Amino acid sequence: MLTAAAAESRVWAATSPYEVLQKKAETIRTENSTNGWAYIVSGAFSLGVSIPAYFLSDDVFAKSVYIVGETLGIAAVGYGSYLVLIENDYRRFNKVLKGVPELSEHERNKLSRLFLQENALQAKNIRKIKVITFALTAGLNYLDGFTTQHRELKTTHFFLAAINTLAALSFTLSKSEEEKMYESLASSDPVHQIDLVVGNYVGLRFHF
Repeated sequence: MLTAAAAESRVWAATSPYEVLQKKAETIRTENSTNGWAYIVSGAFSLGVSIPAYFLSDDVFAKSVYIVGETLGIAAVGYGSYLVLIENDYRRFNKVLKGVPELSEHERNKLSRLFLQENALQAKNIRKIKVITFALTAGLNYLDGFTTQHRELKTTHFFLAAINTLAALSFTLSKSEEEKMYESLASSDPVHQIDLVVGNYVGLRFHF
């Protein structure tokens, strides 16, 4: 039985780079719209409760809590508006390609592949930064744990070190969706394959 990730990889591999770009753009647009409106509604609700409660309350601590609620509400509305109104990179690049109707199908696929490759490389570099960051943090936690004389503090440092170590390993072993998507395309691209034909049979297949 195929996992969801494996099934999705097969879907990417079975489509052209331009079709992958279009599907990815629409998927992100739908997700951003759903999440954006969720943030807007929750932020508006937080503001609707926090603002009148602030003026009705006489307690200093309660007013501080309501101020935090107002701040978070405004931030949620702003972030939700960003998700709804600002288009993702895939959709913007797709608009650029559609704005040049004289492009052939081959040229659109080539430009889409380059765009997907660039996104995959960026995602890989971001993943490397996360691995290095968590690994260095874990190293410092281990160092503090071994050097401190306080037993409770030592336990805390080792606990944090374990969490950061797991996070570093997780980002090391798991590739981002952009990387998997581009690798699926690359593996199915006939341009990157050479078949050594002997008689009527394909003897060897090289990938590069």
